Amino acid sequence: MSSSPVTSGGDGSGGSNAIEFDGFESGDLTALAWSIDGVDTWVVDETNPYEGIYSAHVKTSDIPNGGDFSQLDLALSLENAGFIQFYFNAPVAMPFESFELYVDGNFLTPLATPDGNWTQAGAIISSGEHVVSWRYANNPGGAPDDVISTIPQPPYRIGEAWLDNVALLPSTSSFVEDFESQDFSTNNWFLSGSADWTITDTNAQDGSYSATVASADILENTGSARLSIDIITEEGGTLSYWVLPSVAGPFDIVHVLVDDVIVFTYSNVESDWVSQEVAIQPGKREVTFELTKNPGGLAEDAIAMVPKPDGYLGQVWLDTISFTTTS
Repeated sequence: MSSSPVTSGGDGSGGSNAIEFDGFESGDLTALAWSIDGVDTWVVDETNPYEGIYSAHVKTSDIPNGGDFSQLDLALSLENAGFIQFYFNAPVAMPFESFELYVDGNFLTPLATPDGNWTQAGAIISSGEHVVSWRYANNPGGAPDDVISTIPQPPYRIGEAWLDNVALLPSTSSFVEDFESQDFSTNNWFLSGSADWTITDTNAQDGSYSATVASADILENTGSARLSIDIITEEGGTLSYWVLPSVAGPFDIVHVLVDDVIVFTYSNVESDWVSQEVAIQPGKREVTFELTKNPGGLAEDAIAMVPKPDGYLGQVWLDTISFTTTS
């Protein structure tokens, strides 16, 4: 078994391409192979859903004894590696209580949200039979009650936890995206930002089509257009792509990001397509191609005074994106 905890971004619940999914909208724990270990206090209720009406819920006051826990278990059987993704809201604090993620009885990571906001998290799960567990413990250190009662509580602490939109996502196989389908449906692309990338036949590195976006597509004085894909891999891999930028500062800039960290930047006018490779580390990684208009936020009259370089179009094209898993 190989597991690694991660907190990540993405395109929402993950339910659309999930192997298994439970948003608890059945109102109970019957949709998947759920079971409860320890004190039987997990419930599905309407107190604080991430999405929809229901979420799974547990609280300290329902676990009467310090040192006891209530654990929500999910049994999984995987032919190939996958990623267990979920959303949680846990305004909890040690030493009063703890909320933790386990796989096959092995501790992976603590789960807490001091800001009180829902957070996405997850872990790579290898092929085979596994049990993923969300363990909530009352006074896990077993401190005496008279000691616990004298400890100041942080202002955010509520002593409850909620779980929602649990999804088992498939691992990403090696692929080549050439946009010859004339849309973004061949792979799990998602669009975000101030304008949408589109498919065009005006320029292509190979074949007839490529993906493109222009600063003119962004109607405001500043903004960005993002084309993203989630890559789930147990062993890691390499993503390669071809890009043709015709951008320049201060008008626009192109970034390639992995998990919102910039790995490559283009701020020039190229006459030929440029190829690049990106190492993809194991886990669930979001790869984003982003065009930002007027990244410095200059006033329209000020930026209008800046001369544009020869050949400048304020546009970028993207083509022949391939992902190869590590053998």
